[in-house]
Amino acid sequence: MIESITSSGATTTSQTSLEQAGLGQEDFLRLLLEQIKNQDPLNPQDSAEFTAQLAQYSSLEQLMSVNSNIENLASASQSQQQLSALGLIGREVVVEQGEFQLGDSPVTLGYQLDAQADRVELHVQDSRGNSLAVLKSTDLSAGSHFVTWDGTNQNGLPIPQGDYTLSVLALDSNEDGVSNQPLIKGQVTGVDLDGAQSTLVTNCGSYALSKVKSIREL
Repeated sequence: MIESITSSGATTTSQTSLEQAGLGQEDFLRLLLEQIKNQDPLNPQDSAEFTAQLAQYSSLEQLMSVNSNIENLASASQSQQQLSALGLIGREVVVEQGEFQLGDSPVTLGYQLDAQADRVELHVQDSRGNSLAVLKSTDLSAGSHFVTWDGTNQNGLPIPQGDYTLSVLALDSNEDGVSNQPLIKGQVTGVDLDGAQSTLVTNCGSYALSKVKSIREL
């Protein structure tokens, strides 16, 4: 740490406090030079301690350089991710998410079971949690399964276009719940590059690239 400047009566400042104050290597060096200029000539600073402070400055400089390199790598990684996302346009993706948009065409809803189930129901819910349609599936084995929904309710009447949520009920033979994950399958029609993460625009909603489970060519 940098000792106090005797003539100004400044208190001892630790390296931690310097970092918390947001001081960089130039500030560190300036304080070090001020300390040398204002030291007591009758009681000069110990050479070993001065050497230790120089080593501290060198470490700070290296840390600043490492931090700069990490920021450059993060920026390059983000650019690479955006370029990769653009290559997904026109492909079919499966996202691990239950939210979707119902348009004027059928949507492909899915689920992943962690174990064998005895009964599986797919519930299409509105923003209030009301179940508007219930789809019963016969694919009960562990793994990923999909069904096509035409956008109608139990009475065969069309549900208004809009935002909905898929909820999966999976039970075993003892009526105990089976761990599952709702899935949505759609075709990528565009990519939004705003923000730190790319967003895929599909025919059934927009999803973060991190939510993509699989990618297939049509």
